[in-house]
Amino acid sequence: MNLKKMDLKSLKSKPTVMWSLVAILIFAGICTLFYAFSGGNGDAAATADSDINIIYTNAAATVNAQQMTLQAAVTATPNLTLLTPSATFAPLITTTGQPLSLITPTRPAPTSGCDMSIYVSDVTVPDGTAMTAGQTFTKTWKVSNTGACTWTATYKLVFVAGEGMGGASTPIGKEVKPGESVDISVNLTAPAKSGELKGTWRLSNDKSAAFGDLLWVVIKIGTVPTPTKTPGVSKLSK
Repeated sequence: MNLKKMDLKSLKSKPTVMWSLVAILIFAGICTLFYAFSGGNGDAAATADSDINIIYTNAAATVNAQQMTLQAAVTATPNLTLLTPSATFAPLITTTGQPLSLITPTRPAPTSGCDMSIYVSDVTVPDGTAMTAGQTFTKTWKVSNTGACTWTATYKLVFVAGEGMGGASTPIGKEVKPGESVDISVNLTAPAKSGELKGTWRLSNDKSAAFGDLLWVVIKIGTVPTPTKTPGVSKLSK
């Protein structure tokens, strides 16, 4: 905008300079004719010529100064280059969601220890069998060898907790290979107590380490009769 305004001013000032130059030339011409027709001597003519030269010089200097001023004014105004900002937008990254793969849970393979056993069934004396105090009986369980080792004949059934009922640790008496089942028994005696009584047993290896499922015997004993006292013979007082 400033450059355009400066150009308009320079165009307007050029005619003024030209007219000033024309006026100076006309004035110089008039002075020349005046001195030519005045009939002066040679010195006067020389003086006139000198004055005319001075006038021409001053006129040229004036015109040159005006042009230099105009040129300096035009040069002082730099050309402005308007930069048009261009915004560059990065393309949006579109992510394509991948379907999650279905995870199928896998059950870990069961670990098999050396000595393991599970209870299979009660062979004799089911739970809750009625007994009388002092009654003897044999409790038998069926168990299966689910471990990786063969049970030797020295493996035995041992008491763990509850009512022992007079039972003792009893060897199984035979080898039992992995995957095989065996009946194991213990001889017991119902105690002189009433109510429901429970005793817990378990297998033990040849290192006396118990293993496998717990095995229990549960019996019910009725009211224990109270013994009657026989009255003694009273002594007669003398």
